[in-house]
Amino acid sequence: MSDQSIAGGGSAVDASHATPALTTTNKPCRYFATKSGCRAGNACPFRHDNAPSGVINHTNRAQKPEQTSTEPESAQQHSLPNRRRYQAPSVPSSKVVQRPVPTAQLEDPREFQLGQIRRRFAPSEKTEQNGCSFTFTLAPSDPDFPFEIESLECILSVPRDYPDGSRPKLRVLNKDIPRGFQINVEQGFDEIAAATPGATLLGLLNRLDKALADVLSRPMAETIKLYRPSGTTHKSDATPIEPPSKAKAPATPKPAAPVAPTWTETEKAEAAQKRQADIRQLVARLGKAPGFNQSSDGVSFTLPTTVFRNPNAPASITKASSLQLIVPQLYPLAHCRIQFAEPRSDELTNVEAAFQSKVQTQTQAPASLLAHVNYLSLNLKQMATAPKATVPPTPKEAPSGSQADVAPASKPTPNIPSSENTDKPHVHIIPRPLEWMQAQSDSEDTSDDSYSDESDMEAEETGDTPPADTVHTPRASVAEKGVLLSFPNLELHGIELLELTSLSLTVKCNRCKEQSDFERLRNNTNSDHTGMKEQGCKKCASSLAAGYRMDLIHMNSSRAGYIDLDGCTAVDMLPSTFVPTCSECSTAYTTPGCVSVRGDSTLAVCRECHRKMSFRIQEVKFLMVSAAAERATQGLIRKKVKENLGIVAGQELPRRGKCQHYGKSYRWFRFSCCSKVFPCDKCHDIANPDHVIEFANRMICGYCSREQNYRPEDCGVCHSTLIGKKGHGFWEGGKGTRDPARMSRKDPRKYKRRPGTKPKT
Repeated sequence: MSDQSIAGGGSAVDASHATPALTTTNKPCRYFATKSGCRAGNACPFRHDNAPSGVINHTNRAQKPEQTSTEPESAQQHSLPNRRRYQAPSVPSSKVVQRPVPTAQLEDPREFQLGQIRRRFAPSEKTEQNGCSFTFTLAPSDPDFPFEIESLECILSVPRDYPDGSRPKLRVLNKDIPRGFQINVEQGFDEIAAATPGATLLGLLNRLDKALADVLSRPMAETIKLYRPSGTTHKSDATPIEPPSKAKAPATPKPAAPVAPTWTETEKAEAAQKRQADIRQLVARLGKAPGFNQSSDGVSFTLPTTVFRNPNAPASITKASSLQLIVPQLYPLAHCRIQFAEPRSDELTNVEAAFQSKVQTQTQAPASLLAHVNYLSLNLKQMATAPKATVPPTPKEAPSGSQADVAPASKPTPNIPSSENTDKPHVHIIPRPLEWMQAQSDSEDTSDDSYSDESDMEAEETGDTPPADTVHTPRASVAEKGVLLSFPNLELHGIELLELTSLSLTVKCNRCKEQSDFERLRNNTNSDHTGMKEQGCKKCASSLAAGYRMDLIHMNSSRAGYIDLDGCTAVDMLPSTFVPTCSECSTAYTTPGCVSVRGDSTLAVCRECHRKMSFRIQEVKFLMVSAAAERATQGLIRKKVKENLGIVAGQELPRRGKCQHYGKSYRWFRFSCCSKVFPCDKCHDIANPDHVIEFANRMICGYCSREQNYRPEDCGVCHSTLIGKKGHGFWEGGKGTRDPARMSRKDPRKYKRRPGTKPKT
């Protein structure tokens, strides 16, 4: 084979002449091995190495004629290491071996998966009728888990037909997690089980562990908390056919037996629909009002206090603690009724009877429950004065009527007849201290008419007793809960008793830390939400509430009372109103009282004996007695993220702490309004335009990166100068050069006369 064929089309003329090559270098010709060959032929100054390359090219053409090398030989030599890299051979999918399935899983998948749960969690197992349940704790495996939850207390219920039938259920039992977030975790487990039907129980729990942070970050699911009213026992009115045994003794129950109502299934179904619609309307209208509660059996509804506490209602009605609307299961076939809580009075009985009469008269077109409540609220005054004889009996309320007949038989003896037929009506009200004030006010009128000839001593006793009760405004014992307000080292001079009647507070929002003021908080005698003052946060609009329960202050007790807070924490006490009692004549100060605050000495003069009274509040303490109930809208407490500024103590700050605003300030500042670090005040204002302008009281040195208290010029650790060096030749407010000879010509003070050197004219 000739050189021309090896070169792949070399020049024939050059080969025939065979002129000697004038090679001047040993470098190979990069055109010789190409397809067109070297056009210079033997006159090419580079070496034509045809033996190795010719063999290689020839073999390549023989094996792969469609692939011809278009790259130079040097490029091929550099590409050899890349060709030697190992590449895994592609295996057909038909030859891929699947992961072997254990024999136990094939024979009994349910028992195999239960065994995995037993080995993984070591749970307490309980066998039930529909399957089995496992109680165990699931600890989050994520090291950066953002919530302060050590573990989840779970109950995994596995049905008998699993995995072929129904899915497993998970329930969370942590008491420190609100029920809404527990529901989120349970729903997240159900979603994972529905999305991966072929996964094992252990696989489902592992997936839940990985997604636990996302599940808990969801908005809390809405829940409804039901309260059972305390001290109220009512029998269901849904069984009107039940014959009372004691009501058959008198002659009146005989007509009730033949007219015992009976209803068809259609009427009961229509009544059930009507009852559900009315209850749904009532809950939608009054469900969010404070004080509204629904019993667990769905029969009793505690109405808000705004229904019966209005200016037109009598005093005895407004003093009632609660009002319940009882809706029977067969409503509207069985009529609804109302029931006031203790203490009882004639006005309350009249209102209940008038309401029952109004409901019974609307038999043709019965109104809704909300209409009955509205009628009650608008006509309380007329219903309280209506006589009880106007109540017509109805045969439909057989059980209710029998109970109404039996109840007055036991009540007239201690209440109504005692005030008219006995010589000492006040004797009968002693066993009932809750009705002492109301019963004694009634007995005063009757005693003045019936016993005008009594001795002066008895008249004085009967006249002095009620004012003693009315003066006693604070309760004997205050529930120790909430935040205790105390005045340590309180100074009292000429005062035997001190009362904080009106409290003003500064509180801090738990959400945004914005401070707000609550003014003139009065004594919450009922210790419930009705005596708390509510307002919204000025910054984040969160709901804030505060209430105050008064206690008596004397020489042996510095407790002023207890504060109930919701959504906020107490910061300081503002000027508040105090009422001192003279230690000489035991006379309380007049109504406005004395306004005082921490650090002030307050002086007052007794209006009875003219004795001087003074007190001084040295300090104010807020002590958490018991944690308040957690709000429903409050989420889980996240871990406080550690601040990472990216600095190391002993090393310089980035750019030595300089910023774009101040080129000669070598430090960072920590601002007290937000406790964040910024290079200067302008950087802080750009990032937080709504913050209060305050001086930074901490700084970080730009040379040693150590945080310390603010110093004007140098670092307290490395003693480096943190401000720009003093200029040369300038006045600089009197801190620079003062010599006019050395002062720069650019400073206008160089050519001005000093004070006192101006020549006199």
